[in-house]
Amino acid sequence: MTMRRVYYRLLWVAVFALPLWVLLGRAFFGVPLGLQFVGQLLLVPLLFVGQAIATGVVVGRRSVRRTKAVSWADVGLLSLSWLGQLGLGFFIVDSSAESPSSSAFTQVAGGVSALDLSTALFALCAVVAIAAGVGLFAAGLWQFAKEARARMATSLADLERAASGTGAAAGRRSGLGDDDPVITITPRS
Repeated sequence: MTMRRVYYRLLWVAVFALPLWVLLGRAFFGVPLGLQFVGQLLLVPLLFVGQAIATGVVVGRRSVRRTKAVSWADVGLLSLSWLGQLGLGFFIVDSSAESPSSSAFTQVAGGVSALDLSTALFALCAVVAIAAGVGLFAAGLWQFAKEARARMATSLADLERAASGTGAAAGRRSGLGDDDPVITITPRS
């Protein structure tokens, strides 16, 4: 339960921090912001919006708000999504007119020899992040519908029990027992 609560607390922080990491992460390793940065200025806001919508669907569930903990399915999908986005910021290859192509990974791993591996890992991270985000959205909607259906069934059963006047709960609420007389008043015509 503790891990699920930690993920709940990190939900909105990650919505802001991870797209910012994807946009600027490689700059912390000394990689110049070049042509790839221009494309990211257009795509990272889409990442932010998509992640905010998926997080909203997760937080929109009553069980998540009540317990302040996400489900285990959410934990798995959020982990994949977050790791994919961390990888995007670490493996993205960029270049400028003054410097050769590099990424944060190539700066750490040691130069141009790791450039192809960095590009391949970036593509893998992009696929993982997108698939996990879509999966998180779909799983959140499915869990939301399942919870809503269960609440609706419970509410309808309570209404039916109260309307029919049967059941121990209806008798206790009215203060009548099984043998108590019932007075019926019929209106005049």
